[in-house]
Amino acid sequence: MDDALFGTEIEFASAGSIPPVQAARLIKSVVFSDRRFGIIDPAPREWDEEPGNGGYLFNGARLYQDSGHLEYASAECRTLREIVEQENAAAAVLLDAVEGQELNRRLFFIKNNTDHLGNTFGYHENYSLRRTPRSSALVRGLMPFLTTRQLFAGAGMTIDPAAAAGGLPYHMSQRAAFVSVDVSHRVRFGGRPIINLRDEPLAEETGRRRLHVIVGDANQSEYATALKIGATALVAQLLDAGWDPELYLDNGVRTIKAISRNPSGPWTVELVDRGAVSALDVQRTYLEAAAHAFEGRDSDTDWTLAAWSECLDGLETNPERLVGKVDWITKLTQLREYADDSPLGWADPDLVKLDLAYHHVDPTVSLFGELQRRGLTQRLTSGPINPLATPTGTRAGARGRIVRALADARADECVDWKDIQRNLGALANWDDQLYLVYQYIEHWRELDEYGGWSFVPYLIDWAGVGVRGQVFEMPDPFQEYREEAEAFAAKTAGLLHG
Repeated sequence: MDDALFGTEIEFASAGSIPPVQAARLIKSVVFSDRRFGIIDPAPREWDEEPGNGGYLFNGARLYQDSGHLEYASAECRTLREIVEQENAAAAVLLDAVEGQELNRRLFFIKNNTDHLGNTFGYHENYSLRRTPRSSALVRGLMPFLTTRQLFAGAGMTIDPAAAAGGLPYHMSQRAAFVSVDVSHRVRFGGRPIINLRDEPLAEETGRRRLHVIVGDANQSEYATALKIGATALVAQLLDAGWDPELYLDNGVRTIKAISRNPSGPWTVELVDRGAVSALDVQRTYLEAAAHAFEGRDSDTDWTLAAWSECLDGLETNPERLVGKVDWITKLTQLREYADDSPLGWADPDLVKLDLAYHHVDPTVSLFGELQRRGLTQRLTSGPINPLATPTGTRAGARGRIVRALADARADECVDWKDIQRNLGALANWDDQLYLVYQYIEHWRELDEYGGWSFVPYLIDWAGVGVRGQVFEMPDPFQEYREEAEAFAAKTAGLLHG
């Protein structure tokens, strides 16, 4: 998509006989121990990480542990097909590790956002901006779009019939149920916001910032994933250019929850100056502005505009036309069939199992996988999943090339884990107990400053890779750096072992 850059972060739930924290640690270790898909990154990268908490893959993505679960951060993408392929690759890597350990019937990974026990798992999106995401105009312009986007991007969730107050015990969106504030600077401890105000540079030299969206659901449908990313990228570009939708929500949290709790429709939102209006009309305001500004620009844009229009028209006239495309509708039809055949109806506890089965990454036990095998879903990709494929038109390929060079040089064998722990680890006293914590490393400049290359032989980051003090930088995510990456990869082994 022209002038667009996007990526996603998937937090995978797990189920089975292996406790989630143990499962995450085990599979992370398996993925990187044989260097089949990537290599471990020895340095702690966040305040709550330990050495070797995660690593980078040959496809440019990163896999790591976060708060007791596995998280996959995709590489930077510029096409909708490639972001879908990146998400498919995440599932393929996890499934390969599970199968390699012969754990297929003991451990299951699930791409969704809740365990139906009151816990939620995040799904985050990142988009390129030229202005700060803290701009009041940007926040005001995004709010109506994000609260109504679930109409085509929701993953769906069955709920306790007793909590449905006589209505359909089903929510359109999983994440909407856990939203507590309109905006927040924090992700984990600042309430779960519709809009996250984290303001970080995406590419300092180009002046690009990162829009961090944390209110979305993880989709199984390739169509829904692509439409969600494509439409949001177009809206971000509109607002980045100064366009104002002139829609002012009365209460964002109330709106997103009310729409989600009413899958049967009609869907309305309350505007400060106009009262109740159709949520579909709100979405059409954004669609029409995007069509006016960008139609005919590139194939991804035109596909997004057509799919967006198709969804809004289908939701208005006959939502069942969107079975196989929109997750919450596709799953609802399956749950309805089951409930209709059950003596307990929607009170049947097995509906929760069927709900979770829709999201399994293992296609042999996945309800969505079964629908896909029967040709009942619309795909954007074809053929087997290639977890090693890197996106084009970004620095992801260069990152993946150097990660492969590090793996070929067996760089992880150069890591003295006890030395890293001795240099970065410290005991901290909290609540009268001692905890081992680690000094995290945000940038290779810290290793230069403190002489850390002696115990951290290499450091992989989104914007570059350092090996024994030699650093290959990739400051612009829109550049491919092919020749430079090949040259650095060629000398990697020498830097490590010379």
